[in-house]
Amino acid sequence: MTSPSAVNPIPSAAPPLSDPELIHQLEALRDYLLAFEADCVDWLTPVHPQYRDSARNLLHFIAFHRHDHPGLQRQLRERGLSSLEGCDGHLLASLNAVITRLAAADPPPPVASPSHGRAVDLLRRHCKQLFGEAATGQGNAIMVTLPAEAAQRPALIHELVEAGMGIARINCAHDDRQVWDALVAAVRSASLACDRPCRVSMDLAGPKLRTGPLPEEPGVVNARPRRDRYGRLLQPALILAVTSGQEPDEIEAGITLLPVLKLPEAGQEPALASGDRFSGRDASGRVRELTVVERRPEGLLLGCRQHCRFTEGLRFRREGGGGELEVAALPPCAGELLLQVGDTLELTAVAESAPAARGRRAISCTLPEVFSLLRTGERVLFDDGKLGGVIRRVNAQAVTIEITETKPRGTRLRADRGINFPDSDLQLPALTARDREDLGFATARADIVNYSFVSRDSDVQALQRELEQLGAGRMGVVLKIETHQAFANLPRLLLTAMRQPQPLGVMIARGDLAVECGWEALGAIQEEILRLCAAAHVPCIWATQVLEEMARHGIPTRAEISDAALGARADALMLNKGPNITATVRSLRQIAAGSLSGQPEHPSHRDRLVSCLSFRRTCPGSGQR
Repeated sequence: MTSPSAVNPIPSAAPPLSDPELIHQLEALRDYLLAFEADCVDWLTPVHPQYRDSARNLLHFIAFHRHDHPGLQRQLRERGLSSLEGCDGHLLASLNAVITRLAAADPPPPVASPSHGRAVDLLRRHCKQLFGEAATGQGNAIMVTLPAEAAQRPALIHELVEAGMGIARINCAHDDRQVWDALVAAVRSASLACDRPCRVSMDLAGPKLRTGPLPEEPGVVNARPRRDRYGRLLQPALILAVTSGQEPDEIEAGITLLPVLKLPEAGQEPALASGDRFSGRDASGRVRELTVVERRPEGLLLGCRQHCRFTEGLRFRREGGGGELEVAALPPCAGELLLQVGDTLELTAVAESAPAARGRRAISCTLPEVFSLLRTGERVLFDDGKLGGVIRRVNAQAVTIEITETKPRGTRLRADRGINFPDSDLQLPALTARDREDLGFATARADIVNYSFVSRDSDVQALQRELEQLGAGRMGVVLKIETHQAFANLPRLLLTAMRQPQPLGVMIARGDLAVECGWEALGAIQEEILRLCAAAHVPCIWATQVLEEMARHGIPTRAEISDAALGARADALMLNKGPNITATVRSLRQIAAGSLSGQPEHPSHRDRLVSCLSFRRTCPGSGQR
């Protein structure tokens, strides 16, 4: 039996064909599509009747792209006929229509293939089943990843629902069930209060490979002066020295809080006055002078003209005698490793309990069982590809990696950062023991479960069995495509998932996909996933870094506006959390609505077109004819 897979055709020049020759080639193509469907009968037969037409069209789409037909689409365009581009959802019906038009003959006998209208209806129905009423209005459904703090700020969720959030996403890789429960309750309450539909989706964590903990490092307080672009001093660094344990709850903006063991007493001689100086070496070993600005009830305000780094135990003595300031204990900092090209990193099975010996760089892995599946020469990527290396040695206890890719001045690696092995076939089951526990919570409270790191049809079957056992066989499932194995196996994953009548969707997890498959290939990959989903009439979610700059800093870049407009071809778009997320939801609604208004019948499109034509008639030099 043929295994479903999508292969792009190889373009090449072809001589012009006569109409009879072209008809013969189109009929041969149709026969190939039907033969491929018959050859895949073992995949098609188990599909649930609800998805039978969609699965059949998916097989036609795959066969079309496996068939060698160079120049065919160009010759169809030259005759003013459909080139079959954009017919992914109704391929065989469109092919039959082209043959009929070209032959000017009676239509061929009907075949079980959705027409254009039927394909549109199927996709609309599947979107409504998965996304609910959020998918029935104009534009795309908007999914938003909820931050943990929203559990304590239900007003934020209320704002998001009012702004247009149609799906609230909770990531089970973070926080705990108490937080998740509060988030779900807040979403349900906000949806009811706003009279707007909003579904809840929960991401299963999956077998995510991450860096383990690093030993904590001594705490540090940084105080920086303000300078202009030429390095000229605008304002000294302001430091409020306070007695340790008596820190104020709030301090003014621009002032750095520094706990010390003891402050100079107000009545001691010589009296402390504005302009007096304390001097000593900071954590970098450089001499720094701290100038008294004023004494305040809560402490001593100091100024420093240089960047000063304070760590526990540093002492700054008053010039001329009369006291000193000793830095008190500071909260420890999270550990990190600064790595540069050529460095050696050990990925270990056991977390480091103490700082590594000088010159040795090591960090643990959350899933050391994959070590036995790795081979020398394979690549390793950390933190979404910000750091890269090659495996030089591997055993059950450690993997020795030569660092080959960093920023020019090095890259810092911290705990809980993602690890990718793009060249390795890890064969890890997507459904972990923790996922099975979280699934019980998700089926009781959420509407959709997002399946992380699914890559094989056996993964899909495992999830469906678990949902059946929980009595949630009709729960919506979204397959997250985030590895090169998942992308290569996407037709098999879809056909396997279609064996059950549950609502089905696909998420293009572009962050991990780009790391796994290479940034250069991402454009073609996300395009092919969109087309495969269109062929299968399966809702598709455009995810990762959508309007991320706007969510974080309030102003979008031109590139991400274009990206969001391109993503509007999907049926839903996903936003990640950020301090400006509510405004970002509103902007995304406008961008998506504008992108979908390319149809001539849309009023806003007509208005813009009329305005453009009017400008051309009235602009200088246009002339009147």
